[in-house]
Amino acid sequence: MIEITSTIHVSNYCSLVNRCAYCGFAVGASTQGYFYLTDKKKEEIKRAAVFIERHGIKRVSLSAGYGNFEKVLSALTVVKENTSLKVLINVGGDLDVERIRQLRDAGVDTICCNLETMNVNLFRRLKPEDSLERRMKVCYQVKNLGIELSSGLLVGIGESEEDREKHIEFLKELEVDEVPVMGFRPYKDTPMGLHPPAPLSLQLKVISRVKERVKSLKRLTVPFPTVLMEGLIPAIKAGATNIATVVPAGYPLIVKGVGSPVVGVLEEVLSLLEKHGIETNVERRQVSI
Repeated sequence: MIEITSTIHVSNYCSLVNRCAYCGFAVGASTQGYFYLTDKKKEEIKRAAVFIERHGIKRVSLSAGYGNFEKVLSALTVVKENTSLKVLINVGGDLDVERIRQLRDAGVDTICCNLETMNVNLFRRLKPEDSLERRMKVCYQVKNLGIELSSGLLVGIGESEEDREKHIEFLKELEVDEVPVMGFRPYKDTPMGLHPPAPLSLQLKVISRVKERVKSLKRLTVPFPTVLMEGLIPAIKAGATNIATVVPAGYPLIVKGVGSPVVGVLEEVLSLLEKHGIETNVERRQVSI
């Protein structure tokens, strides 16, 4: 049974001055991305969440860059008040114990804090204003407060196999609940715009390795923008149990992928999976607005 996770991007504002080298999401980062500021209003968030649930998806990711915590907390409240969707929050390392408690009290189901790489020098080079130590601390805080933790790897950014094994071992010891395995794809105009995309074979290898090593997993996630349609079935065969960044046709907001501009269209994804005899947790139902 494959899970489908949809998405609402709350804001592409990011308070970091020195952007992550691969980021195509933040304001002005890439002409392929949002580029201009997009701050979703409460009514837009409600409309998108209800639309997602009406099409049978049961889980949504609410994400934003650094400096948007209050907006994301408000978005979480809107979604919980108007739907029964499970909610994953992703504001990176822009969290502390008090903020995590606020999210817990507002009903968050999962908090995502991706480390992306545990190679310290590579992390500093690609994410000069971010902190690996801070992100690791957030992961521990989420687990200590009894909230489901999602934390993933970004592969193909210059890390070694040894780096990936060290990262997977950390996730195993952390007893992480969800691991997104993201294959790098370059965003135009960014400092890594000419860096080659991660081979699908590498992403599949890491998915298999995570499945083999991390026994605490409730969910092994592959974001659609990093594998596209041609990579979905191989990713599932490698062990992925959740496809993220999928929206129903007619989604009421402009949406871009984080790993690449492309997002999954629910009806196309379901059609492909059905051809291969793969069931999902998507359930058609009507929800009043």
